[in-house]
This record gives sequence, structure tokens and C-alpha cells, in this order.
Amino acid sequence: MTVARTLLDNGVAIVTEQVPWLRSATVGIWVPVGSRAETPADSGVAHFIEHMLFKGTPRRRAVDISRAIESVGGTMNACTSREYTYFFAKSMEKDFPLLVDLLTDIYRNSLFDEAELDRERGVILQEILMVDDTPEEYLHDFFNAAYWGGHPLGFPVQGSAESVGRFDRARLKGYFDDRFRRTGIVVTAVGNLRHAAVAEAFERALSSLPLGEPLVPVPPTAPVRGTFLKPRPLEQVHLCLGAPGVSRRSDRVYAMDVLNAILGGSSSSRLFQQVREERGLAYSVGSSLSAYEDTGVLDIYAGTGREHAAEVLSVAADVVDALQRGGVTDEEVSFGKELIKGNTLLSLESTGYRMSCLAMNEMFLSRLEPPEAILDRVDAVTPEEVRALAAEVLQRDRFTLAAVGDLPDTGLSF
Repeated sequence: MTVARTLLDNGVAIVTEQVPWLRSATVGIWVPVGSRAETPADSGVAHFIEHMLFKGTPRRRAVDISRAIESVGGTMNACTSREYTYFFAKSMEKDFPLLVDLLTDIYRNSLFDEAELDRERGVILQEILMVDDTPEEYLHDFFNAAYWGGHPLGFPVQGSAESVGRFDRARLKGYFDDRFRRTGIVVTAVGNLRHAAVAEAFERALSSLPLGEPLVPVPPTAPVRGTFLKPRPLEQVHLCLGAPGVSRRSDRVYAMDVLNAILGGSSSSRLFQQVREERGLAYSVGSSLSAYEDTGVLDIYAGTGREHAAEVLSVAADVVDALQRGGVTDEEVSFGKELIKGNTLLSLESTGYRMSCLAMNEMFLSRLEPPEAILDRVDAVTPEEVRALAAEVLQRDRFTLAAVGDLPDTGLSF
């Protein structure tokens, strides 16, 4: 497997991984703009643009885009996050020219047709309602809004019904032409493809595109500490505890992954074992990480009945305290490392995962290396690093608590 990179004169980076045994090609265009670049007035605009990229160009109607990729048995999709938006396509290797044509056509020539925009607005409004009807997703939007205290990292990626209702063609097209046409765009391709052929194809399609200066993200604000409660008519109380983690650029990011695996990132973790297996207090409980360019968050989630909510928080506090006070064992670190490496090896069977690794390395880390390098970085983590990180991150007064649902009358605290 060979990783290679070409930088076009206009700043577009083309990164490929040639995997000889693959018969498929997975290709994506990554734009380093997401909900973090928005203001309250245009919250959700990047996500709306992502939807509109599939709604027609001068050469293709929306249905023609779908039929073109499906006619060769391929797939096409897109995603918006807080820090980037990407759209990608996958097909058999022989159809690689079609992937290039489709992706560059929708990126360069999308019409943002007013009638399509009005229809798609209805789709996105239903998506927002779906999030509102999903307690765990609603909770995390509620937590992020409270934790970031008005910073764009706390905005919901999908926007609000109010902001989405205001968007018109001029707003979407103007935002796209400004924010989506800046230096920092990355093209990734994974498959049995020669780098030179990929670079040549995208150079023909994108080298004439004028790009502005890179967008500089608004620095994160200090997290808001405290307890935020939202009564809702639900059967459970949904709890989220969050504390500052590490950024994706940090040299401690893999130690953070190991600590998360020990805390709540697996069914063998301390939280899962003590909350669910030993006490039967919750069906869903665990921890996860969000790493951004210059900051990060560790969060703990649990869903439980109102009569158990205080006890779940008490058990979580005991787990956090024990790990913070030096309770991480060498055996747990070794287990966490093997868990992460095994999960990574399974993920590496996905061309989409390999494509994402290439894009993250290029956009945020300025690295050119095969995704397998993750295994070496995990192997290098020491128990001392994990214990030092636990002592810093798992201080209880660093956590913010958010809860949604059938809240107990006695209140909640951590």
C-alpha cells in the first residue's frame, strides 16, 4: 500500500492510497468548513449546502446524479461536521472517471435551484424534528450549547428551525462561494489507483478553480461549568457529563483514547461494568471523545429511570475519582491499547475509514502516512502517560452536567 500527495497550484491537495487488492475506488472531496464557521443567524447553512450539492447542475438533474452512480452499482453521500464538510462516491475501480466527473460537477456547478431549495428545506426541518425526537441526540445538542456558552462549537450541525426557515438562494450561494472556495480543500482516493492518474484527473477538473485564503476558526472559549436541566416528557432521564479533553493535534490524543476505553469506551470499561453489569442501573452507559483542531471534550452518557438518576451520577463520580487518583492499572492500559488496535484493524477493512484517515492527516495534522501508522502510535502509549492524563482530565470540578427528561424532584449534581 502506497500513500502519495500532490499539491495543485491553487492549493488543492490530492492524497491517495493505492491498495492493490481492492476492486473498488472510494473518492472524496473535503472542505474544511463546518458548523464551527457559522454565526447564530446562519446556523445550519453548511449542512443545508451539503444537501443542495445533490440537487442539480446544468448537466444533471437531481435524479440524474442518483441514476449515474447507481447505474454502475455505486453509492454517493455526504456529511457535515463541526469542522469540515465532505462528499464522496464509491464504485468499481473501472468507473473511477465517473466518480471524478460527478464529484467535481456537483462541487463546481451546483445550481442551488430555488424550487429544489424549498423542497429540501422541508427535508431538513424533518431532520431537525427527528433529532428533537431522539433523546440522546437532543441531549448532546443541549449539552454542547450549554458547555460552549455561545461559541459556534455549541451550535447544532443541522441548525434550528428558525435559521433554516430563513435561508434563501442568495444566502446559500453566497456562503458557498465564500466559505467553500478557500485553500485547504483535500481530495482523497483509496483503491487500486495510480496516484499519477488520480492527480491528473483532478488537476484537469479543479486546477482552474480560484480559491481564497484559508478560513481561520474562532478560538474556543472556556467551557461553562455547572448543571443544566431540561424537563421533557420522557420515560427516562438522559445524563451527559463533559470535561475538557485534548485536541486532535495533541501528542496525547492516543493516550486519551486509551483512557476513554478504560473509563467507558467498551463493555469491559469501569463505567459499563459498575453501572450496568454490577448494579443494573442503565441499559446504555459509556464515554466518548470529541477532538477538534484546538480543543476537545470527554463526555459520559447514561440513560436511566428518574429514581436511579442520582445513583448513576454517584457511581460515575466514584469511577472518575478512582481513576483520577491514580487508579489506572498497567493491565487496563494494555487492554485498552489492544482494544483500540483491534478496532482500528477492523476499521481499516473499510475504504471509507482509510479515506477519512488520509483526509484528517492532511487537513489537521500535515502528515503523509498510511492509516496503519495509528497502530504504532497506540503502541507507544505508556501507563504513566495515561495516569498523568487521568489525574488532569478527570478532576470532578472540571465536569459540566446536562440532563434531559423525567427529572427527579430532588435535583441532580455531580
